[in-house]
Amino acid sequence: MSLKEVMQWVIDPAADVIWESVAIIITEKGEDHKAPKTDAQWDAVRNAAAALIESRNLLLLPGRARDDAHWTAAAAQLAQAAEISLKAAQAKDVAALFDSGATVYNACSACHARYRV
Repeated sequence: MSLKEVMQWVIDPAADVIWESVAIIITEKGEDHKAPKTDAQWDAVRNAAAALIESRNLLLLPGRARDDAHWTAAAAQLAQAAEISLKAAQAKDVAALFDSGATVYNACSACHARYRV
């Protein structure tokens, strides 16, 4: 797979699961809180976080890495951010999961600011 395919087929979908798992939707009728409720929903978040953690290895394979120092650090930052999401999912901690989404977003944004994939 190409780097673009890894991003589109593995990393982006996994990150989306984390980002879309917790939300506060404000309407005219008030707030609607979205969060995993069932074991299956928590497992989906856990699995997505695990995929992001393992994506570090996919990003470091020969032919995908862009340069040594910065690329390796960015891949590590993604894995570390995903570890936070994994721990939140395992603990079924909605607030921690919500916060971890920002950490994953920041890791992705920092990498994309340097490397447009």
